[in-house]
Amino acid sequence: MTGDSKTAVRGGFGLLYDIASLGSALHQGISGTAPFSTQSTVTSTPASPLTVVLPLFFPPGTAGRGLRGPDYRMQQPHLLQYNLTVERQLPLDMAATIAYGGSRGINLVQVKEGKPTVPRILPDGRQFWTGNEPRTNPFWNEMTLMTAGGNSWYNSLQFGVTKRLSNGLQFQSSYTWSKLMDETQGQLPADNNNSSPAYGVDPTHREADRGLASFDLAHNWRLNAIYRLPGLTSARTLGKVLNGWWMSGILSIQSGYPFTVVLSSNRSRARVNGGAANIDRPDLVPDRSFDAMILGGPARYYDPTAFRIPPIGFLGTAGRSILRAPGFATLDFSLAKDTAFGFLGESGKLEFRAEFFNLLNRANFSLPNRTVYSARADVEAPLANAGRISATASTSRQIQFALKLTF
Repeated sequence: MTGDSKTAVRGGFGLLYDIASLGSALHQGISGTAPFSTQSTVTSTPASPLTVVLPLFFPPGTAGRGLRGPDYRMQQPHLLQYNLTVERQLPLDMAATIAYGGSRGINLVQVKEGKPTVPRILPDGRQFWTGNEPRTNPFWNEMTLMTAGGNSWYNSLQFGVTKRLSNGLQFQSSYTWSKLMDETQGQLPADNNNSSPAYGVDPTHREADRGLASFDLAHNWRLNAIYRLPGLTSARTLGKVLNGWWMSGILSIQSGYPFTVVLSSNRSRARVNGGAANIDRPDLVPDRSFDAMILGGPARYYDPTAFRIPPIGFLGTAGRSILRAPGFATLDFSLAKDTAFGFLGESGKLEFRAEFFNLLNRANFSLPNRTVYSARADVEAPLANAGRISATASTSRQIQFALKLTF
């Protein structure tokens, strides 16, 4: 590009179709599709507790009225992918790369309420549920529908530096600053890192669930290096001990995953997924910044008083994936020595390795408890374990030694 044959510019565009793995959707289809199979949902409340007797009895209107299955008119998921890269050769056997990468996902597989209730629209445009609204097909109750109605948007700035092996040193560093948004995707809660409900709160208005994807990483940096120490002596016997040493390391630093704060009850009365818990979201307290909501520490990672219980019959104002879990950082290091043994052949050697995983023994915390209120009453205190972190995302420091004989 510049005439010195040291700069290269590359770009690309692709239209990629996903054959998809619909195992969960097909399983749902055979386990919950009439007339071969249906599901029955009965909710126990303090005012109307259920007593289990055999044979099981389901009240009229609930028995066999739940459905599960795939959308038989599902469109094929596909992705528009595009990138532009500039690469420059540098002195000392190094090269630098800066790139833009983006994609647009269309018809992404997601699970949603297939038989939503029909709310009343108030004069101010808000939706209101009394809890007795009919569903779009009043003959059936809730439906677990596997469909392909999701969208995603990804944009990233990528920067990298590499050094080829010379003078015993080689390394590679890559940093990505990115943002990934979607409208929920996946067939199971595990597909979302358990950081957000698989279901959206409003199956008829997908923009209500538009937010950061559960696996969005705003910042992601990786650095790996290998360095071979120069020989310390030319003496044959002493060289067996002092020569042949080398070390390597991998540094990983990334921001935390987004997560969604939820209620443990169906406060909206929209009856998504039969009124299941941990789908509805709370209201946001005005004039509270997202950064100020993060307290840090495992005892109470976020401030639950930044949220409040929404009026009954309404969706909460808190968005999906508005908070971010603790970041992740770890350093793995290894020290190794190669000792040549000529009697084992030209390539014969003994390799010793001492490996240290999470060398600095940093505690990388997992997701906090996302449920902030039970919301069965208009006024109540936040749950005692709201925001509490009870697990780590990585192990503590681990050390291992190994010997390898090559001949």
